[in-house]
Amino acid sequence: MDNHTLEQIFSERQEILSLPQTLAEVLRLTRDEDSSAEDIASILEKDPGLTTKVLKIANSAYFGKGRSVGSIKQAVVTIGLRQITALALSSSVYSLSGKWGSAVDPIRFWRHSLEVAIAARMISEAIGYKRSEEMFVGGLLHDIGIMILSQVYPSQFPAVWKNYCSGSDLIHLEEETWGTSHARVGRFIMDQWRLPESICSAVGLHHNIFLADTDEEEFIPGQIIALADRISRFTIRPVDGDLDPSNRENREVLLANLGLTEEKLLSIEKSLFGKTVEEASFLEIEIGSSDELIREANDLLYRQYLAVENLLAENRRLHQQNMKEGRRKVSLDSLKLTTSAFARSMDDAVGTIGTKTKDIGTNLDSGKLIDTNGETASSIESILSGVRVIYGLTNELKNVSALDESALADYDYVSRIQEKFDAERETITEPV
Repeated sequence: MDNHTLEQIFSERQEILSLPQTLAEVLRLTRDEDSSAEDIASILEKDPGLTTKVLKIANSAYFGKGRSVGSIKQAVVTIGLRQITALALSSSVYSLSGKWGSAVDPIRFWRHSLEVAIAARMISEAIGYKRSEEMFVGGLLHDIGIMILSQVYPSQFPAVWKNYCSGSDLIHLEEETWGTSHARVGRFIMDQWRLPESICSAVGLHHNIFLADTDEEEFIPGQIIALADRISRFTIRPVDGDLDPSNRENREVLLANLGLTEEKLLSIEKSLFGKTVEEASFLEIEIGSSDELIREANDLLYRQYLAVENLLAENRRLHQQNMKEGRRKVSLDSLKLTTSAFARSMDDAVGTIGTKTKDIGTNLDSGKLIDTNGETASSIESILSGVRVIYGLTNELKNVSALDESALADYDYVSRIQEKFDAERETITEPV
């Protein structure tokens, strides 16, 4: 679907194609190298709601650092021109989308979008990409095409979304139904809003599968958002965690192309939850209650548990079958490789769950999240207990992958692993 067709589709939806006048003027001024903080302030002051929000953000603990900011001009100076533009755009689009009805859960949608936005900014800073605030906007708006498609095709969209939530590939569903994708629609809207090319490119390319050594400047924004999207654990749809080996491979390609180490990315992932909660507060973006966040973590943990159980059962079945057929060497080598790769993926997934759950506890202690009846704290301990169990089990899997053929041929050894797993299974409970 080309841009001419998209223009025809949106010709009767000017409320989507047109940004609020105040924001359009702010974006125009930011493209003007001669504009000043005073110029930006004079435009922001025309919108009382946006003025109030900007002053609140400027005086927040995140930006204010004990200083009292009383004017919009002072706020622009305090926060910075790029950040003030990103915040104004984020606030406006969030408010605009609140007027749209959709089959998409808006809390889940914006929770994921904000986490990707923060991850994109942190990745940009880690690799020295200077347009980090533009990447924040790109991350926040990377899936906006989904919300727009839900408005343009209100009769068809619910069925597409239902299939996606059942596990189908969204891009394939969109292409099959409308001949386009939410990434291309998002790019088209960004172009109409005359946002910087780095944002437009990031939104349009974030579902691309990038090849190794794709390190050209024009592809960097898309790769930043693609990586940020892959490390987000607050998904738009309630489905299994990221255990697809191809996703792991794509992540490694993105890391290499961006020049980012696994250690640095892990550091970003560890702080991502806390920053998402903090910034959601001062941006006034609704991401759900502490109970909802706990349920999300618990659901992901339980799915990891089922994956481990299924792998162990499959290991045992293959072991018995291979012994009968006399094809031990090749099959056992393959089994060891599969077990090792799965164990590494489980380490990543469960590590993220543990980190996010501890972050929830930290935010409870600091008062950022409220636990009126103590159930959240109890749930946290239960989840962390489950994390410890699965860590132990993945260590067993890694031990298996390191054994030689004679040890793996020991049926009693494989049985003992299964018995150990069975003894621990009641530690993790199915979410309700």
